[in-house]
Amino acid sequence: MIYAVITLALVLLFSWSALLWGYRDRNVQPLEPHVDEVFDPRCLPIILQHDPPASSAIIMVHGFPSTPYSYEWAANRAYEAGYDVYVPLLPGFGTKPKDLYHTTFTQWYGYLRNYYLDKRSEYDHVYVIGTSMGGSMTLRLGQEFSQTSEAPDALATVAAPVFLNDITLGIIQRWGYWFMRFVALFTGAIGARIHAGGKQFNDGEELWIGYGGSFVRGGVSFMYALKTIRRELPRITVPLYSVHDMGDRTIAFQNLAVIQSAVQSEPFIARSTRMTSNHNRHVLLMYPSVQQELTDEILAFFAEHEKENPSS
Repeated sequence: MIYAVITLALVLLFSWSALLWGYRDRNVQPLEPHVDEVFDPRCLPIILQHDPPASSAIIMVHGFPSTPYSYEWAANRAYEAGYDVYVPLLPGFGTKPKDLYHTTFTQWYGYLRNYYLDKRSEYDHVYVIGTSMGGSMTLRLGQEFSQTSEAPDALATVAAPVFLNDITLGIIQRWGYWFMRFVALFTGAIGARIHAGGKQFNDGEELWIGYGGSFVRGGVSFMYALKTIRRELPRITVPLYSVHDMGDRTIAFQNLAVIQSAVQSEPFIARSTRMTSNHNRHVLLMYPSVQQELTDEILAFFAEHEKENPSS
């Protein structure tokens, strides 16, 4: 009898952690990034504006736990193509790891949403590119603003997740994702540290800067948000370009098919790459081997899908 009780308790505990029963973000108050406290100048937001300002702007959204520097090359490429470019630093990122411990997806997305609406009011045409969690946030913007006067002209996602693990699809990217909620009862992160890049060339992977370690509390918040993002994919009707590498070591490639099968975007472009480099094959616009080809494809897609009736 005691073994049955213990087994049932363990099953319930696992289900509570993995299925996020009863979870809600506790911290939801608006936050601003502490740009004056970044651990490296490369963490600062990227703002590239023409004089006079262009009529079209691109917002680029970094991932978790990354920084705007992952877009340094792509931002300059877009600026050279005639766009004003904005790459914000999300709250909690780019300063010190503890700043991320008690922040949530609600707060990260809330900041991005307000940032987007500000730019939407300033420009005739606005586009958004998001990588990894930034791609998930980009999808969320599409869900919220498609078929409204604030809709973006077009969106692009790079390695965007709408799930982390999915046992129904036979995809278990990390077993640990299912235990994050339990671990988060005791700590905000495991092995948290600052990562200021590498010294050895590895197709641009050495340029990545952000936090290292496993941020379990933030990860739980993100995993919970993905439930809504995945469920509401059919709300996206604006033009959407999505790219994912088949060997992505961070987010399962099968996310691309799930996005493709659910969104109502006209048009929708699903793009895959098959990299052989010995890195995560994840932050694609950072890798010299593919960044020009992909960035130019995205910019061409944006140019082809400028809204006929701008919002301002």
